[in-house]
Amino acid sequence: MGKRLSKNAKKQLFNGLFLLLLIGITMAILLASNRELNFENIREFLLGCNPWLLAAAFVCMLLFIAFEGFSLHLISRRLGHRCRLYSSMVYSAADVYYSALTPSASGGQPACAYYMVKDGMDTGTATFALVFNLVAYTAAIFVIGATGFLLRPHLFAEFEFWIRFLVAAGLVAQGVLLAFFVACMRCHKGVLKFGNGVISLLVKIRLMKKPEKWRERLSEEVEKYRIGFEEIKKHRALFFEALALNVAQRISQILVNCFVCLAAGVTCFWDVFAMQAFVLIGYNSIPLPGGVGAFEYLYLHIYGLLFEDAFILSAMMVTRTISHYLCILVSGAMTLAYHIHILKRKKEKINYINIQEKSENEERE
Repeated sequence: MGKRLSKNAKKQLFNGLFLLLLIGITMAILLASNRELNFENIREFLLGCNPWLLAAAFVCMLLFIAFEGFSLHLISRRLGHRCRLYSSMVYSAADVYYSALTPSASGGQPACAYYMVKDGMDTGTATFALVFNLVAYTAAIFVIGATGFLLRPHLFAEFEFWIRFLVAAGLVAQGVLLAFFVACMRCHKGVLKFGNGVISLLVKIRLMKKPEKWRERLSEEVEKYRIGFEEIKKHRALFFEALALNVAQRISQILVNCFVCLAAGVTCFWDVFAMQAFVLIGYNSIPLPGGVGAFEYLYLHIYGLLFEDAFILSAMMVTRTISHYLCILVSGAMTLAYHIHILKRKKEKINYINIQEKSENEERE
């Protein structure tokens, strides 16, 4: 009999199948409700596009991976770990890949930490680096969302109720996350007291079981950010550098769509930038892998204010293919290649130890 799949492999398989199911359902709904969405229209859209601007969109997708890699590389080196730039790019790719497969992007950071530790980074440094980057990432999403409001506030007023709700919820969610991080860092005892009170309430009304498990997890998270704050205080300039790189990462993601639209002849660049910022902040508020379904829903309704359905559908599919599906393939290939390299490195190390032990035994004999 063959080897059984490990628990982690089963989880990854389930996440992958769930993502494919979401994509299938989304595509089925889009095809059923939009006659303009078909391969012929997409082909004509691509033939009418400027190929250099489409290439620029693809480059922006690669920059989306690269900027997080630059951020992790910068943070790790400042914290004393001399990692290679390529390794940092793989950490970013692992984060992007696993985040795309798991709800609320929950699998990205653990995968990133796994490869950091495998490369010899101590657990504390890896944790601090990821805390730094996570806070900067959250702040960057908030900054980009706020930029959309500043650029085109009148567009938000024209959205349908549910679109306004999702966009506002996304902005509020990022603000709450930032507030939580700051609270954990500055007044961790108060957060623990409030969190434990909420857990007690949920247990009392029978909405939560195993309270000790949740109290332990809360304590671990609060302590992680509290210690992270001590590091941030030592490296204040580093936080703003990481924030700048994370903002650049989000801008590169938005520019994928901007270049696709420019390639098709659209001239209102800042309108497109603001609308894509609204899409970004909106689908980040929904805990679905890669925002599948939510992205499409927001894109169709937000861009419907200025463009025709046939253009919107083609632009959306091309943008989504480059910024999400090709990004998954590229980041997944990078992660897989590095994982194979780690396994090979581990095997060589074991073989070297065995040879050394064999040599020592022969000398004794």
